Amino acid sequence: MKFALVSDDFQTITGKTGRARKFLVYEATENKEPTLLEKLEVPQSQPTFHDLHDDDVTPHPLDQSILITAEAGIGLKERLSRRGITVYITSETDPMAAIDGVINNNLPTLAPTPHQEDGSCLNH
Repeated sequence: MKFALVSDDFQTITGKTGRARKFLVYEATENKEPTLLEKLEVPQSQPTFHDLHDDDVTPHPLDQSILITAEAGIGLKERLSRRGITVYITSETDPMAAIDGVINNNLPTLAPTPHQEDGSCLNH
């Protein structure tokens, strides 16, 4: 399984998934220790998930992955699912512990961030 973790510092799990450009990308399975594949930094020339707000067809390098983050909105989580991305929102900051938590189905999770009352994105 391919895991992508939002990580502003390439060490811990951070949030703001929609505008994130830095991700730790791992390969892991129940029988295989997580292996770091890359420290992905999406270039400014490529769209963030937020930029793809109304676009489900433009490819993103993390399509078809398991995404672990500290924060994501309700709408973003729904849109990413259309890209084959399963989102886990957690307070866990350690990448290895979070991947282990997903694999063993015991990752502590948080609720998605709600939209503002006017329907706009938070921190737009």
